[in-house]
Amino acid sequence: MCENIIFYTAATFADVGCDKRQAYRFMGCKSDVKSDELDCLYDECVELIEKEIGLKAVWRRSTISVEGDDVIFDFGRIKSKSLCKNLEGCKEVFIFAATAGIGVDRLLLKYKSLDPAKAMVLSAVGSSAVECWCDRINKEIAKDKKTRPRFSPGYGGVELRHQREILDFLEAEKRLGITLTDSFFMTPVKSVTAFIGIVEP
Repeated sequence: MCENIIFYTAATFADVGCDKRQAYRFMGCKSDVKSDELDCLYDECVELIEKEIGLKAVWRRSTISVEGDDVIFDFGRIKSKSLCKNLEGCKEVFIFAATAGIGVDRLLLKYKSLDPAKAMVLSAVGSSAVECWCDRINKEIAKDKKTRPRFSPGYGGVELRHQREILDFLEAEKRLGITLTDSFFMTPVKSVTAFIGIVEP
């Protein structure tokens, strides 16, 4: 077992920002799209998100071992050929959870009925912001180490039901306010969990 330490951090939107091209891709727009109206709406949504976003994250190390198609963590076992391949050669992994906070959810709920177009852009900006936040965390927790690309539940055969074990392992409800629906989707909706394998030197 690794040391029982959970690391916590927080940041402002000004620290992290968002990627405009990425946000436009989330909206289904090409990165070279030219639209003054959309650009203006994007800028409005950035201002709204900046006021409400609450970027937080926790992470923790876990030992791992592989048995067949299963990866065994300190918190339990996950079956996934893709995850096994991603963590090949690793004996430890960082596990993290990150969120943009409940304020973004409130914005999305408010504008879903008032202005669906603005709600769509807000969602894209929120998604880009949390992805930029994850990139920043990735760099921070993997500094001075050789690591694998981060890998999130919901992909590569890792079932969403494992979110429960991951969030419990990270004490994410207490520390970040992340909860799960009956379908294992996270609330706040702009939240991410991921594994980052540590490659042996």
